[in-house]
Amino acid sequence: MNHHRAWVLLALVVALAGCAAGPYFIHQSYDFSIVKKVAVLPIENLTADQLAGERVRKAVIAELLATGLLDVIEPGQVNRALNQANIQSVTNVSAEDVKKLGAGLGVQLLFLGSLDVYDRINVGGGSFPEVTISLRAVDAQTGTIVWSATRSGGGVGIVGRLFGFGGDSMSEATQKTVRSALATLFR
Repeated sequence: MNHHRAWVLLALVVALAGCAAGPYFIHQSYDFSIVKKVAVLPIENLTADQLAGERVRKAVIAELLATGLLDVIEPGQVNRALNQANIQSVTNVSAEDVKKLGAGLGVQLLFLGSLDVYDRINVGGGSFPEVTISLRAVDAQTGTIVWSATRSGGGVGIVGRLFGFGGDSMSEATQKTVRSALATLFR
């Protein structure tokens, strides 16, 4: 194999290693064409970085807006609605809470989720981001989960393992991981 071909193969492997596919679910009978406006609730942060959940929430909002298909409610308005409904934690949101929030915000779907990993790992003298998220969309009229996806991104690619450098920033790894998860919804 010539050197040019080896580098092309290496580049392809590195590109494919960016985001690890995880499980996803799409409710087969849900009519996604009715969805015009959505809200993204605070992301449950299961990491040591206190601000990471809000960073992921902003990335989800940016990616949803980037589709050009949906209106997204301003996060401050969502936070006020949560406070008015006396919902302290989004981890235990009931179907009734979802219905109240949905009606109050005038949305068809609520996006919820958790940030499971948001860290940097050190390998071979290099530092690499690791991000794992679980997202779901809940129908605002019924409280039923109509979509969910889990994705991991960042990590150490082939170049990082071999040479100890390369990889995305935390922000880039987060955005790519969120984009990969939401891509399962917009297929």
